Amino acid sequence: MKLLLSGLLLLTAACSSETKPAAADPTLITHNDFEAALGWAADPDAVSKVQAHSGRYSIFVDRTREFSLTFNAPLYRTVSFRPRSIAVEAWVYLTDDNSTAQLGVQLVKSATDNTELFGDGIKLQEAAKVHKKWVKVNKTIVLPDSVKPTQHLKVFLWRSNATSPVYVDDITLRAVE
Repeated sequence: MKLLLSGLLLLTAACSSETKPAAADPTLITHNDFEAALGWAADPDAVSKVQAHSGRYSIFVDRTREFSLTFNAPLYRTVSFRPRSIAVEAWVYLTDDNSTAQLGVQLVKSATDNTELFGDGIKLQEAAKVHKKWVKVNKTIVLPDSVKPTQHLKVFLWRSNATSPVYVDDITLRAVE
């Protein structure tokens, strides 16, 4: 019994404050590498194994898919402060000159009311400039002063005029005060 108790005390000490988890980043809204999207997405074909920057999966649009998976959350659930802007970073793979999709950022009224209050994004052909290679793109998007915590932030890949596939992986969104 003494040996068991000693072992438990040693195990408890080894798992104590020396291995504290890192503090959460208060500016991080989300990061997604899409490895966990398969099975969770409403559409099982919403992720692709054709190209991936990290892991095996990415999101995509092509001539038959208008929108990718969409991040959609009320601002008050993503950060504890009112963001002045959103820093968007992603890895993009353009297949050719016809890969003219956009990474869109919107504020909408609510989960049930998709009335757009604000919209901006990254034109991927202009931002990446090369084909058949993963390229990191980023943009800081300034939000309107009228932003409210109950409004929903949406981020998605939009086909726009693209007739060739566009792949996006490893998206990170950060709030900027």
